[in-house]
Amino acid sequence: MTDNGGSDLHLTPGTSPAMRVNGEVVRVKVPALNPTTSKELIYQVLTEEQKNEFEKNLDLDFSFGIKGLARFRGNVFYSKGGVAAVFRLIPSIIPDFKSLNLPNVLMEMSDVSTV
Repeated sequence: MTDNGGSDLHLTPGTSPAMRVNGEVVRVKVPALNPTTSKELIYQVLTEEQKNEFEKNLDLDFSFGIKGLARFRGNVFYSKGGVAAVFRLIPSIIPDFKSLNLPNVLMEMSDVSTV
């Protein structure tokens, strides 16, 4: 995902994994995940505490990092009779204000030197 410019990875039982690339959802050319494989893949990035919380609440929001690669935000939930998840890439470079194309009034409001 990080090499393909993807922003999100979707894992759902019964379908092939999908990535969001430039706003479009693109299926990865691998076989559909069965419920067991989907759960095994997703549980690899969860701590025991997170697994317990997910199994108790049936939903989990969390973040994790892969050293030397990237950080991700994740949401784990049940879908299509199994464990599913969406992982979003968290950029390591924080964009400057101008590149976000936000109104100038927001920049003025965030300027602590004027307080």
